[in-house]
Amino acid sequence: MRVIKRSMVKNNMSASRRNMKLLVSRSLLFAILMLSCIPAWVMASQERFVLDFNDSHIRGHKGEVATIFLKKSLKEQYPWVQVSDLKLKKVVLVAKSKQGRGGAGLRVGTLATDMHEVGGSPRAFHNNGRSSFDRVKFWNPSHGSRGPWQLGLRGNFIVRKVILIVDNHRNRDRYSRWDRSRR
Repeated sequence: MRVIKRSMVKNNMSASRRNMKLLVSRSLLFAILMLSCIPAWVMASQERFVLDFNDSHIRGHKGEVATIFLKKSLKEQYPWVQVSDLKLKKVVLVAKSKQGRGGAGLRVGTLATDMHEVGGSPRAFHNNGRSSFDRVKFWNPSHGSRGPWQLGLRGNFIVRKVILIVDNHRNRDRYSRWDRSRR
């Protein structure tokens, strides 16, 4: 009787192992098949553009907000890029404020983020070291990227660079227009 029970347990364990292997292999095959069905042009590629401001001293006049026009700067520094193909995801401002109380905000279209404090100190303001700059991240407040892309700066700043993280839909849009023209 013991021999029979042990063999039944072994058969049940080996059957469950086979079922598990079969389930895993079918799931993997299904996942590969689904990913291969999605054309590459549908997926957007994420790109990073670094806008160099060469430690520019930017200050609003009499307490007003100074504006950095991001689309204009992108076109100037990357003239071959079609801005209409880009969807803004995130902006990273690398800057410092003189008193450590400067504020910066991102505006995309009609929506804007809250002002974020940009660090700094009078002692570090004229220091060119990398560690003296603060890095402030802004997420796109809008679902789209139409309209102006602007950074508003309130205070006395030195801006080293602005990093734009975007989804590039260049290939997707090219092929979708081609598909529509064939209909």
